[in-house]
Amino acid sequence: MEREEVINRLKEIKAMQLPKMSYAKFKEYYGIISSFEETEENIKIMDEYFCKFLDPRNDYIGNGCWLCGSKNVCLSWGLAHGIAYSDCCGLSYKKYHYPDDICKDRKLFNNRVDISLQYHPDGFEINEEEGE
Repeated sequence: MEREEVINRLKEIKAMQLPKMSYAKFKEYYGIISSFEETEENIKIMDEYFCKFLDPRNDYIGNGCWLCGSKNVCLSWGLAHGIAYSDCCGLSYKKYHYPDDICKDRKLFNNRVDISLQYHPDGFEINEEEGE
């Protein structure tokens, strides 16, 4: 995608106010995380983490890419551990969710969670003033 396309698409998508992920949605879609204790405090921590991601089951994207609209997203690994990128447009996806990523103070669960989630459009900004 060209720079102008990305800028326009991001504005369009942000205006739609797409739903964010939450722990409750995660649990509904993927089941419980083994060894996770569902206390009010722990769920709040998980919600703060998951709200960085797009709810993958919303009417708009239907398991596709919110940036380029592809319904058949192929991911390739990048340099950052646990982060993959769409081959069609380069949008980053978080594939591995480690306990330390979610809470630095204590371990909320034992093993990584292996689910590809798209970062929510609200987490992206483009400086339109930058040169080509």
